Formats: sequence, structure tokens, C-alpha cells
Amino acid sequence: MFKNHPKGLLVLALTNMGERFGYYTMLAILTLYMQAKFGLSSSSTSLIYGTFLGLVYFLPLLGGFFADKVLGYGKTILLGIAVMFIGYLLLALPSEANTTGKVMMFGALLLISMGTGFFKGNLQALVGNLYESDLYKNKQNIAFSIFYMFINIGAFFAPSVANSINNAFLAKENFTYDANIAKSYVALNDQVVDESTFVMQALEGKTFANEKEKADIIKKEKKKSGVIFEKDHADFLFRLKAAGLNQLTLAGKLTDESLQLTKADYALLDSRRAEDKPAISALKDRINSITITDPALYGDSDNAESFPLNFGKYYVDKALSKSYNLAFGVACISLLISVLIFLLFRGTWKAVDKTHKQQLKEATPADNVVILSKKQVRERIIALLLVFFVVIFFWMSFHQNGLCMTFFARDYTVSQISPVQNMVFSLMGLLPLVAVLYGIYMATMGLFGGKRNPLIGGVISLIGLAGLVLYYFADVKSAGTVTITPQIFQQFNPLFIVLLTPVSVAFFTWLANRHKEPSAPRKIGFGMLIAAIGFAILLIVSFGLPAPSEIDGISNVLVSPNWLIGTYLVLTLAELFLSPMGLAFVAKVAPPQYKGMMQGGWLAATAIGNLLVGVMGSFWDKLPMYAFWTVLIICCLLSAMFIFSIIKRLERATES
Repeated sequence: MFKNHPKGLLVLALTNMGERFGYYTMLAILTLYMQAKFGLSSSSTSLIYGTFLGLVYFLPLLGGFFADKVLGYGKTILLGIAVMFIGYLLLALPSEANTTGKVMMFGALLLISMGTGFFKGNLQALVGNLYESDLYKNKQNIAFSIFYMFINIGAFFAPSVANSINNAFLAKENFTYDANIAKSYVALNDQVVDESTFVMQALEGKTFANEKEKADIIKKEKKKSGVIFEKDHADFLFRLKAAGLNQLTLAGKLTDESLQLTKADYALLDSRRAEDKPAISALKDRINSITITDPALYGDSDNAESFPLNFGKYYVDKALSKSYNLAFGVACISLLISVLIFLLFRGTWKAVDKTHKQQLKEATPADNVVILSKKQVRERIIALLLVFFVVIFFWMSFHQNGLCMTFFARDYTVSQISPVQNMVFSLMGLLPLVAVLYGIYMATMGLFGGKRNPLIGGVISLIGLAGLVLYYFADVKSAGTVTITPQIFQQFNPLFIVLLTPVSVAFFTWLANRHKEPSAPRKIGFGMLIAAIGFAILLIVSFGLPAPSEIDGISNVLVSPNWLIGTYLVLTLAELFLSPMGLAFVAKVAPPQYKGMMQGGWLAATAIGNLLVGVMGSFWDKLPMYAFWTVLIICCLLSAMFIFSIIKRLERATES
């Protein structure tokens, strides 16, 4: 894989993979942690989360400037790792849900974003420096594809590791993970508001054209307020009680069958089938009649109604929050591994750890140090800014995977699937599949420009196939219906990056050998067109579905998960055309004295796109669904048209 590349590529790719693994492990549980630990509302959590992501992607612009003008790339990267480590350590340390705890959390997030600013763009600049020599210059696009794949290897494993840590820690208390518990417990700690009084105040002084307009305003005001009403309070209390009974039943702590709530009964409460309504009503009556007063079971002999809150407090404060602390500690460990790799193999990148200023200072007459004219610098920066403008709209559309596409998964997609279908959602099914495909790649076309090796490739494929067969007979064949969560769909993007990067590299290498490989700007334009096709898939399946504003909870019309998986596949293809090619384009075109800052500019464009994700997401419950996806398609098509209209200028900048 790395035979025809400088040794520093593997070192820098592994350094980045370790840092990204820790980052995405933290990110997978950050919002859950904030709500479970501090009882923050969804709006407050979203604001903190969005601000943090904005800083993570904006600060590399300043970090690049700092490296270019002050400290150099290697030292700035090490500074970033040190600052991030302190941030993750603050999150890993147990704290109380008080002001001190919040200060620790906010301080940690600030340090992590600052450390990322010093680290991320400058590591990318260092990769670009490896490919400045004539020996490696034509391999820069492939190098950044490999580098980008390693980012996604870390991203792919992170959610599963975070989930496994949570489950393992909860298992020590004989608990299992249940998102309803933290959600209900947090809601019950909010202020309860009288609904009729709230509605009266919200409508005071307003006039309405019809009852629908009045109902829409009430709904909007309720959503904006973020408060909890009496009926919601009672519902959360019931749900927490049911969850507690289910946990104690699974743990074997309720010996009296009349008090037990089995897994099947608990799942029945969420059924929306009309034929289940009588059974659900009877089950609710039975749960409401149950009284737990034994303190050993989180009851209170003096207050028969205290069980739900007592159980919720213990589950969230003593078990779940500690599991989050442990998961944050994984980020610390991954950073230590990253810095060890970076320092132990320093010799592979030390020679290119020079800013343009340092190169000029140390240059001899024999050195070929690039010095651009003011006009060339200006042309290159303008070209980069134009590309940054285009990719803003890609990330605004693409990162709907964490927002509106997750809403679509939650509200419009079948969540009960067969155990065979679950093989593509389970890590134990996916890892053997990756082995099978990589073995085929190695046997038929080689990996990343390397030679074909049918023997080793065949062995790897057979091992992967054996793993699939073993997993099927050991776990799948005897399993029942499986419930999938909306967020699990987000693993498909990094999975497809890992699976498709060798194919992408082989395809572009094949074109390059025939002198037909498109330029990086053209690839970015093609990426925007492919992204439009991805959202067209969701547009097609959305016809006939009710609008988000017309449903309360889950839609009564649900579609197959395969539609979303297909969309993720096409959007990943678009990402492979755009993101690693964009990194390579920045590395090639950035004026030597602004390399770090321009890599930071690429990330800043990503930050603006991330901020616009929320702006676009605000139209989710205001537009018919087909109109929502159409807007994203139009954004991608207009961006593609724009980049093709200036393609000659961008290609000239590449050549200058």
C-alpha cells in the first residue's frame, strides 16, 4: 500500500487516525453526556454542540497562521496534542453536576477545539510537504485519499467502542443501555408548566385566520419554549418507572412475577399498531398499579411514588455518567498512542518540517526553493477561496446525515429488521465483510498502486468469509427481530469510505496512466453532481410520505432502511471525489508561505458548512419533504455549475 510513497505518510496517517478515533469516540456521546449529566435542554445542548463544532473547524485557520509564522508545523502539532490531552482529561475526570462540573466541561471543550486548531490543518500541511519533491509529486492525490481513509477508519470504530464502554460499565451494575432513562430523568428535573396558562399567554393579543394557524402557533411556541407540561411530566414519570422495572427484571432483582416487566412487554409500549392498543392499555394499568418501596430496589418506604426518580438518579448519576467518563478517557489513551507514533518515527517527516520562511533562511544557491510573485500568490489564494466557497454547500448538504437524515431514519424508516439484515448494521458482521472485499482488492488489482497478490488476497477473503459464516450460525440464525436505532446509520459513511477508497484510487490511477485523469477542481465539480444524485434517491422515496409537520412522532408510512443505505453510498462516492481531492488541491495550490493557513481555510469552509446545516435543518418541519430534498439537490447542482464555469481559472492556478 505504501511502497511507492514516502515513509512519513503512514506515520502521519496513523497519528491522525489515533487523534480522530479519540475525537469521534468523544463526539459520539457528547450530547448524551451533557443532557444526562447536567440536565441541559435540547436547545441548550444543540447550541453548545454547534458552537464546539464551529470552533473545531474554524480554529485551524489560526493554528495554520501560528505554524506558518511562529512555531513551525511539527512543534505546533505537538502543542495541539498536549492541549487536546488536557481537554479530554478534564472530561474523563469524575465531577459533580454543579457549576464546577460545568466549568470543567466548557473548559475541556475549549481546550479540545484549540488543540484541534493547532493539530489538524498543520498535519495536513506536513503531508503535503512530503510530496513536494519530483519523485512523489504525481502521487499527491493518492496520498491524500489514503490519509483520508485512515481518518474514517478511526471514525468507523469510535461509535462502537463508545457504545461498548457504556454497555460494559452498565453491566457491572446489572443494567443495560436505555436512552429513554436519561431522557425521562432529565425531563423530570425541568420545571413543570401549566399548559392552559402557557397557551393563554402565548396567544395573548394575537389574531388568527383559522384554527390551523392557531394550532401551528401553539405548536411553535411550545417547541421554542422547551418547557415540560403536566401531561408530559406524567408520561416521562411513567416511562421512567417502566424502564426501571424492566432493568430490575433483566437484572433478576424482581423475584415477584407481578412486579416484573419483560423485554417483550417493554417493547410493546412503543408499538403503534392498532391491534396492540388493548394490550398496551392493560399493560399500562398494571404498571401504574405496581408499587416499589424496598430501598434495595431504589424504593422508599415513606414515599411509594419515589421509585422512578430514585432509580433514574442512580442509573444516570452513578452508572451512565461514569461510563461516559471512562469513554472520554479512551480519547486520552488514543492521543498518547498518536504522539508516540509521531515522535518515535520523527525521522520520516523531520526533513520536510519546514515552513517557507525556514526554507528561505536555510536555502543555498543549489536549493530550488519556490518563490512566487505577488500576482501568482493572489491568483492561487483567489482560486482556493473560490473552491472553499463551493465546498461550503457540499458540507451543508452532506452533514444533514447527522441531522435531518437522522430524523428521516427515526420517523420514516422501519426500525424492526430481520437478524440477516442486521448483519450490515452489526460490527461483527461488517468486519468480516471488510476482510472479504480487501482480500478481493489485493488479489485482483492490488492496494493503492501496489502489486496484485492473489495468494494473500485469497487467504484474507477466505478468513473474512469464515468470519461471516461463523457469525451467522453463532448469532444470526437463532436471533429474533432486531431493533435498530436512528444514529446507527451514521456508521455507513466511514464504512463506505474504507471500502471504496481502494476502488477510487485504482480508478483514478487507471485514468492517470492513460492521461485522462480529471484535475482536482473537476473532481470536486463531479462530486457535487454525485451528491445531487444521492439526495435524489431520498426525493424519490419521499413522494407519498406525510410532511414532518403533519406527523406527531413516527410516520404511519415507513420505508425500507435500504433507501438510506443507498443514499449514504452515493454521498460517500461524492465525498471521495471532493474531500481528499480538495485536501490535495489545497496542498498543491497554497502559496508556500501560507500552507498551514490555507489548510485551515479548507477546514473553516467546512465549519461554515456545518453552521449552515442547522440553518437548512430549521426548514425540516416547515417544508414538504420532497421540497426539502429538492432544495439540497438544487444547491449541489448550482455549486457544480459554478465550479465548472470557473474551471479554467482553477486549473491555471494549479499549474502556475
